[in-house]
Amino acid sequence: MALVTLIYVSSAVRSLTDSDIQKILRASREANGKKQITGLLLFKDGNFMQVLEGDAHAVDELHKRISSDPRHTRIITLLRSPIHSRRFSDWKMGFKDIGNLTEEEKAAHSDYLDRPLSDSAYSSNPNEAFILLESFKNTVR
Repeated sequence: MALVTLIYVSSAVRSLTDSDIQKILRASREANGKKQITGLLLFKDGNFMQVLEGDAHAVDELHKRISSDPRHTRIITLLRSPIHSRRFSDWKMGFKDIGNLTEEEKAAHSDYLDRPLSDSAYSSNPNEAFILLESFKNTVR
């Protein structure tokens, strides 16, 4: 099986409630588990950043579905690359709302949190997106 990692950003077309996000997470975790896709989803101010890992075909198929989902807009693929092992293997879909961090949590992370997830700095240097995702790797539910 050829493993890949894929990172993208997108914006929600409408405001999302906690209930909306929980529904997205439940459906994603179930579907990702069946396809052996792992990853992490960050949410901030209506914007998403997500890393997906798994079989190349399964990840590409999921990304295609996400790209055609009418709940998303301004979808930008930041990175798609082969990998030897998973970095986010603990979750079918980890999640962190980084728009609601405490001051202590903010202080523990870089200035990446000052930027919107859709900031062009992430698309011009996808490694910054990966660093942001990695920084929350051990703090998600």
